[in-house]
Amino acid sequence: MWGAVLSPNQPSYRDDHLYVDLRQQLVILDGETVTLTPMQHRLLALLVEHAGVVVPRASVLAQIWGHRPETSPRTVDKHLNLLRRRLGAYADHYIETVPGVGYRFWPGAYAMAARPGAVGSGR
Repeated sequence: MWGAVLSPNQPSYRDDHLYVDLRQQLVILDGETVTLTPMQHRLLALLVEHAGVVVPRASVLAQIWGHRPETSPRTVDKHLNLLRRRLGAYADHYIETVPGVGYRFWPGAYAMAARPGAVGSGR
């Protein structure tokens, strides 16, 4: 089942496994609340808001951390890895790293990944 596309009137994402409410900073995975840090929420919100689209690393840095010269591009990788740990076995089905470009949240990706030859399978 494909998740709902986000709109200003409905700032949430839901599929068979994952529910993300951006306003309430609530993440539920298979019925269990996932505790995220404020930074992890901001990162997940950015990706979910741009579901299906690759968000360049530079854009993630600018939108989450601002234009601070002391912030390393590896900061994104570090926080994304921590976010993936929180999402557990589902992480690689929802969050894709596009080498040399950025990151993409795949709505409904878990169901799609189970289908041979599906877009996004094999990640």
